Amino acid sequence: MVYTKANQSTPRPPGNTRLDKALRLRKALSLMKGLTFESTYLLFKSPDGILVPFVKAAFDKATPEAIHDAITTQLRKLFLICIRNKDVYVRFRGSEAFYYLVFSDWDSVTLASPLEPVLLGKLISLFVGARRRYLAREDSTEEFSALTRVIDLFTEAIDEVDSTIETRRIPSLKAPEDFVITRSWPPEFFSQYDIAIMAQTKIRKNLFGIDYQCKGSGEDAPLYPHDQSHPLEVRRYLCWLSLTEMNPYSKGALFLAPIAFISHQKRQEWYAPTGHKSRFYATVDEFLNYAKVEFARTGRGAKQYIIGLLTPWFFEVAEVTSDAEKMNEDIPTRWQKGCFRAGMVLCLSKLGRQGGGQVGRQSGHWWYQLALFKPGMPHYPAAAEPDRRKKRQNLWIRKLLDEIKAHFHIDKGWIGGRSMNHIEAPASRKVSADSVEVSNEFITEIMENPNCFPITRPEHEERKFETMDCGSDDNSTSR
Repeated sequence: MVYTKANQSTPRPPGNTRLDKALRLRKALSLMKGLTFESTYLLFKSPDGILVPFVKAAFDKATPEAIHDAITTQLRKLFLICIRNKDVYVRFRGSEAFYYLVFSDWDSVTLASPLEPVLLGKLISLFVGARRRYLAREDSTEEFSALTRVIDLFTEAIDEVDSTIETRRIPSLKAPEDFVITRSWPPEFFSQYDIAIMAQTKIRKNLFGIDYQCKGSGEDAPLYPHDQSHPLEVRRYLCWLSLTEMNPYSKGALFLAPIAFISHQKRQEWYAPTGHKSRFYATVDEFLNYAKVEFARTGRGAKQYIIGLLTPWFFEVAEVTSDAEKMNEDIPTRWQKGCFRAGMVLCLSKLGRQGGGQVGRQSGHWWYQLALFKPGMPHYPAAAEPDRRKKRQNLWIRKLLDEIKAHFHIDKGWIGGRSMNHIEAPASRKVSADSVEVSNEFITEIMENPNCFPITRPEHEERKFETMDCGSDDNSTSR
């Protein structure tokens, strides 16, 4: 695969290269049996460039046959994942949240991987539409291929949703083999975004059937993830914690994916160096959009606070690449072992409406309180980020606060903090608890006892938080 460096500009050759590439794409798509596309030039010219990243070599040198093979091989895998998760699509009634599940399950190999969930939805619609268009032609014949067969199978799920009425009882996801369950799983009070994370293949198999009514045995409880844990291990812990502690009346919500990137662009940058594991990490925007949806709930499921686990790492790709060469290791292995994740916890809580009025007022916007649990001196000296990376950590936190202020009106801010009862790491770890372990401890305390979530000034001061200047300025508005 050829990756073009972001800071490297390629001179445009003479002639209409855009038109030439569009013609190559049209020829490649014409080789796909049983599909009829609309204007391929408009498709190529779209800002998404949705099919161009599938070509591994330089597009202007690839033959139509090579372009065809590159697209169909990856697309077939994508549709197979959609088919495997048909039960999630049906439960979601075709909601866009379905593609957050597909995003983590599809180990794609394209020049723009991982493709954002919204683009995955567009990609599926593009090929389903092309198949429908072909079958609607009067002159169409029985044209099938390995790709069209999987498109037809997933189209059946789409048509099933479109032709049926939503039932009162929420359907359960498909249970693993030899597993018997008498109630819907996951419970219906979880959001679609939560379920999209819980339904990921490995997590579903490991946690199916667990909830606040059936917590499993104590032996099933996973240990706190640490600063080198695989992101799926972190997701599994957060899902287990949420499943066992959340109930229909819970006033808080836990975001179930570790948050490591300010932007999706950074997640793409780390896709290859992490061995494609960056797709299991969330972006700050995804967390904030989740928080907005959860805060908008009303009735018994209304939320007063949202918690997210932050696990960024303060290294550059070039550093990891250089270290891997020196140690004769592949880059993903060096990332896994050497790019220690920095654990923090982001807590957002709803205060009241504009003007300091009571929560029930119906005018003005909401004000929120932010608390950033950041392990370090003096309470967690072993969990503090090393001095050589503190500057990058501070910069990352400033960007984080800017993103939060762009989404929410922040009235009060806190930073630092400690758990109420710190438990030392197991002896088998042979090291003191790191920042990711300590952050999971902090989250677990709150999930197990929501009353210990700090809200007032005395409660924050008792937990050793310090005030932080992060109030919304005159230019910040909710997106």
